[in-house]
Amino acid sequence: DITRMLNTNFFVTIPLKTKDKVLGAILVDNVFNKKPITKNDVRMLTMFANHASLAIENSRLYEETVYLSSIDWLTKLWNYGRFQQLLTSEIEKARIQSAPLCLVMVDVDNFKNYNDTHGHLNGDEALRNIAGIFHDKSRKCDPVARYGGEEFAIIMPNTIKENAKLFAERLRSEVEKFYAQDSDMIPEKRLTISAGVAIYPEDAVTKDELISMADVALYQAKHSGKNRVYLATRAMD
Repeated sequence: DITRMLNTNFFVTIPLKTKDKVLGAILVDNVFNKKPITKNDVRMLTMFANHASLAIENSRLYEETVYLSSIDWLTKLWNYGRFQQLLTSEIEKARIQSAPLCLVMVDVDNFKNYNDTHGHLNGDEALRNIAGIFHDKSRKCDPVARYGGEEFAIIMPNTIKENAKLFAERLRSEVEKFYAQDSDMIPEKRLTISAGVAIYPEDAVTKDELISMADVALYQAKHSGKNRVYLATRAMD
């Protein structure tokens, strides 16, 4: 039995609980002093367990609050503030490691037309669908964020520009296929995406410069016909 496993004559277990939820348990034995565990010992252990349970639950609630404050409510991707923090951190890592880092800025084409035709609730659902495609197709190490409105951003550490473009093209193709059967929209007004790709440190050496270069490439993609991916170049600066 458990006394033989613990090599002890006495032991006590105290649950770690908050309200009706069990978080874990504390097991205490007397393997060293071999003294009996008294009622007073149990009372003190119970008080300790109660304080420990409260501390664990408060820590969990704090972490949950911090996490939720970093999430976009509609798409469940990282929000703008968290994106800024992550990009700052990833650029610093890339600088220390002398590694490339790509930023992909994405905008949903024809979104206003889609909203006008299908309504805002369906527009919200479309943003959730597209965000789901981005999340599912991205590597776990590539943070995906809703930058604002119908614009998204994907950070790609240790990635060269050509590979980032191939990835963005896959996203573009997936979104195009997803909305290809929308019979309520004429083909050139169906939902697609345009993307701009910039790389650190070739295109930019600061966070703001990198965002700006990716945005300029995105602007070029939008104004060259939409539903395409453009790479940033110094000529765009």
